[in-house]
Amino acid sequence: MVSRLPSKARPQLSPDLVVEAAARVLERVGIEGLTMRAVAAELNVQAPALYWHFPSKDALQVALYDHLMADLTFTLDGRDWREDIYRIAQQLRRHLLARRDVAKLLPHGFFVGPNIMAQAEMILAILMRAGLSPKDAAYAMSTGFSYVVSWAVGEAELRARQATGHDGNDDLAKAMLATGAYPHFAQVMSAFEVGGDVDGQFAFGLNCLIAGFEQLIPKR
Repeated sequence: MVSRLPSKARPQLSPDLVVEAAARVLERVGIEGLTMRAVAAELNVQAPALYWHFPSKDALQVALYDHLMADLTFTLDGRDWREDIYRIAQQLRRHLLARRDVAKLLPHGFFVGPNIMAQAEMILAILMRAGLSPKDAAYAMSTGFSYVVSWAVGEAELRARQATGHDGNDDLAKAMLATGAYPHFAQVMSAFEVGGDVDGQFAFGLNCLIAGFEQLIPKR
């Protein structure tokens, strides 16, 4: 009897191989298709084999997010902490938007990884040197990070609607505005149009956050 070789050679699994396979799956099918079974199929193994390296899908997603942050290096001014925080947020936003569904990877709660921790350390150092207490610096970092990630998710969806030609304003909304019952909303409607000043809206919110952080610094 002649034995058959498998059609694809099975790799010797390691955490790095699993994360790299997950990155390929995410890029190809997005977060909805990122399952343990799909990653296992990418590696030509059974899904239970992945649990030797990652106890849950959440754990794999955190490791994948950390992996995809490895090539993000913040370019800072170094003279004004407010400018540095502004630059970090803008650079993180661009990085998240450059890769499919990366901003959707992280579960709620506290998570760690070597790249995540290095970036957090840099941000905390900037905030604490500016005068924020350790607790306020942690809260400020968390609040700012949540803002950028949530924005990136929404902006990615906005871009997807743009690609289909859908402007985000359905017939019902337009009909309601046409009644004249919402004059103030009608005046600012252009701010909500797809193709509007998305960069300006993001910068506005970011500047509001930074101004709020500044109020936490004790007056001298």
